[in-house]
Amino acid sequence: MTEKKIPTVEQLNDFRQQVKTAVTSSDCDKLNAFIEEYDLYTKVFEENGKMGVKDAAGEVLVPAMFDDVACTFTDCCRGFAIPVVKGAKLAFAAPDGKGTLVSEFEYDSVHFTDGFYILIKEGKQGLADGCGQVLIPATMDKVYVPFNSLVVYENEGKYGFAMLGYDVYTEAVYDDYDVIDENLEVIKDGVKGYIDFEGNFTQDEDEKFFNCSC
Repeated sequence: MTEKKIPTVEQLNDFRQQVKTAVTSSDCDKLNAFIEEYDLYTKVFEENGKMGVKDAAGEVLVPAMFDDVACTFTDCCRGFAIPVVKGAKLAFAAPDGKGTLVSEFEYDSVHFTDGFYILIKEGKQGLADGCGQVLIPATMDKVYVPFNSLVVYENEGKYGFAMLGYDVYTEAVYDDYDVIDENLEVIKDGVKGYIDFEGNFTQDEDEKFFNCSC
């Protein structure tokens, strides 16, 4: 297997810009060719017994000032918060080269998936966006990876929902749910209905808001 090349700062910045502006299949082909040729993963480094993170070109994203780094990822675009460890707890650090924290050291673990972080705290789960901003506090039994704009979470056998980008959330009070033709249908106290724009239960189909096409 051929070892991948290390990109220069200029090449990496140009790649990030192309990721943002790619439209045509030709654009995507060029990006995929670059990904095949270059190692685009962020890297953990150590100084004086502390850990930090550098981008694929070697620029420091997080200085070596933490006990550990929980995970790295493909450096396709600058901006993802980086989970860092102090003692036995995790927090998020901004990739600003300064180690600026965007959360407290309160999480037991985090998992990065599809641009989001699943948060684990004292056996409960929550959700943060790629910048480390909490969307769902870590008070749920289970949080599912968002599907388009829809987030489903579960607590004590009941379901709740959020529409990201619309600041609409519900309590976890629904017995069951289904997604039919991209529309969210819910059941509450044995009654089938929908969720309106304000996050309230409704049986009026014309008032339904939550769907998976937003």
